[in-house]
Parts: sequence; C-alpha cells; structure tokens
Amino acid sequence: MKITLYSAYFDPLISRRLGRRVALNAAKNFSDNRLQDILQSLQVKFDSRSGRYPRIPWKDGVIYDIEAEIHKTTLIKAIERKLL
Repeated sequence: MKITLYSAYFDPLISRRLGRRVALNAAKNFSDNRLQDILQSLQVKFDSRSGRYPRIPWKDGVIYDIEAEIHKTTLIKAIERKLL
C-alpha cells in the first residue's frame, strides 16, 4: 500500500486546522532528518522529494512516498510517539 506523508503534518508552525496531524509537543521535536531516521527505524521503504502540501501551497516542504502494509493514521501515530 502506498502512503503519502507531507512534512506539514509534523510542522509546529502549522495549526491543526491547516493540516498538522500530531500534537504540538511532538511537532516541536520534528526535523526532516529525524523523520527519515524514524522511518528507517520502522523499517518501511520510502522516497522523499520536494513538494508542497495542498492546503498550504505557499510553503515549501518535503513529500514522503512510503510503501508499507499499515494504515496512514497508524503510521502517523507511531511517528508521533517516537517524536515525543
């Protein structure tokens, strides 16, 4: 199953209304390098590329294309726990 994650999901400067998916205290520990380390520790295959989150087209970010057999919400919650 292909999952697409945007760095905006974890950005502490973005409100929940605009698309942040994790708690603010977890988002404060976010960096793209840390997210890549977390994805490697979860042993999922992923590619990253530059792109923009559709709700915030004026802000540059990173798009992660992930190949995994879990649900997107489950993956985001696992990443959130590792960010805390």
